[in-house]
Amino acid sequence: MTELGLLFAVFAAISWGTFFVPVRKVTIKNIWQLQGATSIGVLLFAIPVGYFWGFEIQLGGLVSGIIWTIANLLALLSVRLIGLARTSPLLAGFSIITSFAWGITFFNETFNSLILALIAIGLLLAGLSLVAKGEKNPSIQKKGYFVAIASGLIGGSYIIPMQATQTLQSGFFSSSLSIFAIGIPMFLLAKRFIKKETVAGIISGSLFNLGSLSVLNAVALIGIAIAFPIAQTATLFAVSWGMFYFKEVVQRQGILRVSMGVVIILCGAALLAIA
Repeated sequence: MTELGLLFAVFAAISWGTFFVPVRKVTIKNIWQLQGATSIGVLLFAIPVGYFWGFEIQLGGLVSGIIWTIANLLALLSVRLIGLARTSPLLAGFSIITSFAWGITFFNETFNSLILALIAIGLLLAGLSLVAKGEKNPSIQKKGYFVAIASGLIGGSYIIPMQATQTLQSGFFSSSLSIFAIGIPMFLLAKRFIKKETVAGIISGSLFNLGSLSVLNAVALIGIAIAFPIAQTATLFAVSWGMFYFKEVVQRQGILRVSMGVVIILCGAALLAIA
């Protein structure tokens, strides 16, 4: 069961590491429209899953949807301000801090070696720091860093209401419905229905919920303190997209620094998996 839980966590990392790519590709102009379109993709993915997990309306799921919506709006703003390669490590790093703190303080999750787990978290954060500082660019808006940190701190708590009420699976549809209910008014109020942005948002929403489905299974099998940090190695994939596809990091020194950060992150994730 542990191996299956780790597999789900890794799959969540791949999905979450890719879900910002469609909206980054179309250039983020109208955050409200993108959030609304994303909410459509979230619900479209949740409906077939509901046939297996149920269509119950759970309070924990509804609250989780609200938390995620706030975090994602901030993340979209951060990507617009500082790019995907800089935003993703900060989101991941501070989500790890939040989820790890919840796991050991509220849910009383234990490890074979707490010291080893703390060392692993330290490696993850050290690697994320290197990635975030990959390349200086005076043209970026530095407030985006603070927006990304806020998004990470908030987003790291989004599944807590479902775990606290023991509705991880039954709350999946509720959280998706909550995201949709908040997102549709934003979509309508945007008053700018750009087709390519709408399609990009729907694809992103589907990718996000694919990751959510995976991480909920992982949390149920191996706990949030391990599953969520591993899932946050999504930054490896997001940074790769930012560097090699969107060319957000082009200087040799910056690429080297980011590559070193990636290796450290992988070491931290591996260490956490065996802690």
